[in-house]
Amino acid sequence: MKVRSLLDELSARALDAPWLLSALGPVSPYGERVFDTCVPFRPGEEVPAATRARRVAGIAEKLLPAALDAARETMRSVPDAGTAIARASMGDALSDANLLELLRYVDACLRLDTLTGDVPELDRVANEAVRAVLGTLERGRAGGFGFYLDDAFAADLAAARASLAQMQAEYDAVRGRSVAAAAQALGREISGTEFIVMREDLRGSLPAGVRVVREAPTYVLCEIDADDASLAALDRRERAAAEVAAAEAGVRTALSDVVRTHAAALDASMQAFGTNDVLVAAARFAQQYRCVVADVVARPVVSFEEGVYVPLARELEREGRSFTPIALQLEDSAVLTGPNMGGKSVALRTCGFIALCAALGVPVPAARATVGLFGEIVWLGAGTEGEGGLLSSFAREVVRLRDVMNRGRTPALALLDEFARTTTPREGRAIVVAVLASLREAGAIAFAATHLSGVAEGAGVRHFAVRGLRGIPERPATDDLHAALQTLAASMDYTIEEVREGQERSSDAIALASLLGLDSRVVEAAYRELRNPATWTP
Repeated sequence: MKVRSLLDELSARALDAPWLLSALGPVSPYGERVFDTCVPFRPGEEVPAATRARRVAGIAEKLLPAALDAARETMRSVPDAGTAIARASMGDALSDANLLELLRYVDACLRLDTLTGDVPELDRVANEAVRAVLGTLERGRAGGFGFYLDDAFAADLAAARASLAQMQAEYDAVRGRSVAAAAQALGREISGTEFIVMREDLRGSLPAGVRVVREAPTYVLCEIDADDASLAALDRRERAAAEVAAAEAGVRTALSDVVRTHAAALDASMQAFGTNDVLVAAARFAQQYRCVVADVVARPVVSFEEGVYVPLARELEREGRSFTPIALQLEDSAVLTGPNMGGKSVALRTCGFIALCAALGVPVPAARATVGLFGEIVWLGAGTEGEGGLLSSFAREVVRLRDVMNRGRTPALALLDEFARTTTPREGRAIVVAVLASLREAGAIAFAATHLSGVAEGAGVRHFAVRGLRGIPERPATDDLHAALQTLAASMDYTIEEVREGQERSSDAIALASLLGLDSRVVEAAYRELRNPATWTP
């Protein structure tokens, strides 16, 4: 799926778009071709985006996980018959390997329709062309995964093979008599037409009809020579073999003609097969992560309850921890503040991830959601340090922001994570306030996580905050970082709530430093400095 029209590379990385595309990826070559042509839905395509998401949700609802896995396994094991169909369309005679691919494909079509027959959201792939090809090739089935040009395909093929068998028997009889005569003359048994005679056993010259192939000091390698009768029998056998080859070629041509006749309908079947593969992959994602169909609306909004950032949730699950779902109602630009490690970046990523899912036409990982379609989803600030080059972190952020504004893909969803954090707080605040105002004026939704104070008030936007620590947690007895993180997760309230005018939130930074094992003397000194009014900056 091509998402570059919606996300640049750095934004895609920040929102784990590669992981999402892998999770939504099909397993068959037909699905891969369909998936490669898919693009995100654009503003104005709200109805088809919601329709596709409902279609995916319907599949997830009607098929149990075991049935979805069985369908996926059927699609994963199918060979690519596209080349064979294309060759037949051009008039080429197909090989036995091509015909086996077709037989396995039509088998998979019938199996897939059986597994998904009660799901109206999936197209039937076994159309009349598939059944016609199956009926034609069925006589060549050899075991579970084999194909053979059986005599039943054509009477002249059966007759040619019978004639070849007779000619082979006649040739074998003639050669057998020659071998028997040589064996009697040498007084020994001969197996096959080539044999060794030890010189010490040889009495006189070799008998008639036996010639020397190679000589050695102690033996001679001999061969039964072909006499006139043998040569005549061999000629008859070769002519019979040529007739068999011609008959087989005729059968392959006839079978290829059947495929050519139904090529257009077979192409339609492969397209439906690929589409089903893509839809089943999306349904598996929706089922696995308990996704719901978002209300896709024609205005810039990202609103959800119990939203989950799935890549992080899976990572936490592997560590024996759990993700705390969050709720957010973002209908205009807003600022998000809160403690370090309080989930601000995760909140931004959840917002972008849900918007991305909606744009891809799949259900979103939330209990309820209302989402608009965006011209661009962009991540700015922390998390884009990997660009390298000669520019500083701040310069790289500014250049990316410049490029986003120059592209002007509206409406945009801009996720700013600690933007301008590497300059002075005073100038950083001024820049973020100005950026929020500019993005808002351009019709974008900007969601900015920051530790800078007064940004929301300065930009005139809503102010959200993570509630933060429920008191100061006890420091673990050991310096085990894993234990500290578990204590932090248990003590942190990740709820996002709107901050009313005049409210203040503590960043809990010193408490977190203590929890993570910073020397207690440093922690105590930091608290003393925090309580010293002389150090406050107005």
